[in-house]
Amino acid sequence: MKKRMYRARRRMNHVVSELSHALLLAGSKEINMRLTKEESGLRLHMESAFSPDHQRRMEHMAKLLQPKFRDPAVVETYGELPGEDQYSEESELALVGQMVDASRVTVQPGKVEMDLFLAF
Repeated sequence: MKKRMYRARRRMNHVVSELSHALLLAGSKEINMRLTKEESGLRLHMESAFSPDHQRRMEHMAKLLQPKFRDPAVVETYGELPGEDQYSEESELALVGQMVDASRVTVQPGKVEMDLFLAF
């Protein structure tokens, strides 16, 4: 159990980093975040306004974070690889979508709200 908790914490750090980066690139000036340790995992709630010019980008991000199918092998293979400049922002967000066990992302004009869960 300790190994799974450690792995979940490391993955959640990656998730927070990638999502805050994507929101800042989209013109966010403030990101509200709540990270909660639950009995079976970690829950992340993020909310932010973004520049209206990035509406399509945020809608695309929402799709990447809510994949129809999650493949644990993808996370095991690519989740721990270093080298930020080898991957595009899109591939990083797609990986984040594979890392989490459940996600709900709502995009409204100029505002995004995310609720992500990563199990131990």
